Amino acid sequence: MRYLENAFKFTFKNFIITLPLLIAMAIPSMIMGVGSLGFLFNMKNFEQIFEQMLDSSGTFIPTYRMFIDLYGPAMIISMIISAVLGLILSILVYPATYGMINKKYETGISTLSDMTSSMTKYIGRYVLYGLLKIAIWIGLVIAYLILVTIGIVVVTAVSKVAGAILLVLFTLAFIAACIALGVYTSLWFTAVCVEDSDILTGLKNSFRYVSGSFGKILGISMLIAIFGSIGGAIIGVVVGWIPIIGGAVSSIVSYLAQFITIVFFFEIYREKSGKYACAEYYRQMNGGI
Repeated sequence: MRYLENAFKFTFKNFIITLPLLIAMAIPSMIMGVGSLGFLFNMKNFEQIFEQMLDSSGTFIPTYRMFIDLYGPAMIISMIISAVLGLILSILVYPATYGMINKKYETGISTLSDMTSSMTKYIGRYVLYGLLKIAIWIGLVIAYLILVTIGIVVVTAVSKVAGAILLVLFTLAFIAACIALGVYTSLWFTAVCVEDSDILTGLKNSFRYVSGSFGKILGISMLIAIFGSIGGAIIGVVVGWIPIIGGAVSSIVSYLAQFITIVFFFEIYREKSGKYACAEYYRQMNGGI
């Protein structure tokens, strides 16, 4: 739990460098909040819209037009803008966040003034990292679909029982592979930043240093995610009813949990690889600022 404790200490002693991530990711939520006003307005006509979805026999038949009537153009447009803007901001803010965290470990000093230089330094490798990670996950899904096809063939041509067993086993293997891939690549971009390496070397180092800490990384990452989700849900209940800003405020907790997770990965990687933090960082973390 020492890694988790250090991650929390780092986050709250250096809260200023969490702001780019928190603010950038709150913006798409605010845009969704603007669009949701149209949805809330249309809810008063829900009974009339629902009746339009029923034919003469009372069968529920949704149509594209009724979807538009319920959600409204503003909601649909805001969803599209929010998704596109969220992707763009992620590409910009995550490499900057990784860079500022890494600079704090290396020099003991990291401020918002380092955001642009960190972004410039890592954004190219972050894009390549994202594309390669997507390709790996797509490959895993394709492999699973091929296995499912084999299972269906066995069901139809050989034995329903044998085919069903194969489908269950293939699904369990797919779930296990997803978990393993998620954990073994969790230190990937952290390794790129700490070693200042290329993407493939970072992937190799991630696999190398996750070994021996698989359970710890999986358990603590899940713990942070669960408590972040619970915290976000609680705040959502309290302020979620506030138009536009309610959703943005509740999302901040989830992204703060993401920041803590990133710092946790740095803690794990630096100790496992022997890349210890500078003396100034150690003094600040253990002796106060």
